[in-house]
Amino acid sequence: MEKIKNQIIQKIEGHFGVIKKVGKTLSLYHIPSLDIYIYFRYSIIHKKDSNKPYCFYGLRKEDIELMYGKKSYFCFLSDEIEKIFLIPFSIYESYFLEVPPSVDGQYKTNIHFKKEGIILDFANMPKFIADSYLGVDALFLLTAENLKIPQFSHNQIQSILAAIGILKGYEVWIPTNDKSLTDFSIVDKSKIINNLPTFRSDIDNIISEIDLIWLDKFKPISLFEVEHTTPIYSGLLRFNDVLLTISGINNFNIVANETKESLFGRQINRPTFKHTKLNEIVTFMRYENIYQWYHNLTGKYYGT
Repeated sequence: MEKIKNQIIQKIEGHFGVIKKVGKTLSLYHIPSLDIYIYFRYSIIHKKDSNKPYCFYGLRKEDIELMYGKKSYFCFLSDEIEKIFLIPFSIYESYFLEVPPSVDGQYKTNIHFKKEGIILDFANMPKFIADSYLGVDALFLLTAENLKIPQFSHNQIQSILAAIGILKGYEVWIPTNDKSLTDFSIVDKSKIINNLPTFRSDIDNIISEIDLIWLDKFKPISLFEVEHTTPIYSGLLRFNDVLLTISGINNFNIVANETKESLFGRQINRPTFKHTKLNEIVTFMRYENIYQWYHNLTGKYYGT
């Protein structure tokens, strides 16, 4: 793993000039020409359970403290060169300010590789989708301007998520009232199911209103609520009802713009969601994550 880190450092220096270690750490580096900090952490991909591979990282408190207020990135390395992640620290900085590290002074972090999405899991913080941060190429786009995404409508986000699900081999449920507004230029209409399985009379109407569902042989795999103008709390309540009444679903996703991210963090930590453990399995997705995820799968940016 040290070899992989050194190879990447050499490539960064080839693009941007000298890169320097910061303080006493062996993992935090500064690129003076860009005034950017990169925190390298590495893990093997654990595959004891072949269906649940994951990486585990420990983030030292003293290193994190040197990243506050600076343009900084986590660079999570693995023993597979194509499975590395460059993740902006600024997105998660407020959570690190609020959550203490574990007793050994580290923030425990897992990345779970699932077919339905790669989950970034900082202990005691909300969960996030990491697919849009995957790939070594991101390391060499540090000078690029922030990704500019179009002003999407609720139904366009639904369409992009539907297209991603279909590309991953799933069938898709879109509520009846939204189907006519789906962008079938990117969505295979033959993969949209017309009826959900019947579960229980008290949950069938609730689950049918969820904005998007990926299914595998009519089994719900991933549920998405696009909170474009609606409150995040309403989507979480629907997820909570599903979690309490339908077994076997463990992937729930709130999708919204970045302005709602801090609200998500507060809402998901309400006692009711901790009691049901929804807070442990629901993720937050920014629109820009969806936009980049679609690009990573297709090589195209939606709407351009």
